[in-house]
Amino acid sequence: MDRVKFGRALGYGARHAAKALTQAVDAATTPSAAPAPSRPTSTQPVSTAPRHDVRQDLADAARTVMQTHQSVQQTKSRVRGAAKMAGKSALAPVAKFSSVLWLEVTGTFFALVALAMCDAVWKLRGAWKLPAINNERLKLYFCAALATLFLYFTISNFVRAARRQRR
Repeated sequence: MDRVKFGRALGYGARHAAKALTQAVDAATTPSAAPAPSRPTSTQPVSTAPRHDVRQDLADAARTVMQTHQSVQQTKSRVRGAAKMAGKSALAPVAKFSSVLWLEVTGTFFALVALAMCDAVWKLRGAWKLPAINNERLKLYFCAALATLFLYFTISNFVRAARRQRR
């Protein structure tokens, strides 16, 4: 729902509520057509028609107020729903882009660490000829394991980023 439609709907609801409220107040404050006698005399029968008119006017006013209240509540719920949908439609692409960007940045950092470990493996490549318990050969194994681990992290992050970008 764009701003123009939203403004029109809100303005219509506000005008309708104000009109109904003024009608209810007018109905409640309008004096009845025939004033009620202050004291019934013995020659005149007691009339309940004016009281009935006042009660009817009050019932109509109460009904109008309830309808106005329901209309206002419906308008509020529509506004809340429209705001929620606007938030989702505006924030969904930003959230998707930021998650893809985050995966690519972390993948790049993992690639830098993996590159450093691969450089260390290259420098220690001569340790293959040393005995199995030598410290240099253990460093070679450790650097190779870390290089493999960080290469896995790099590839998995870029694959996940590509999958999220396609969704």
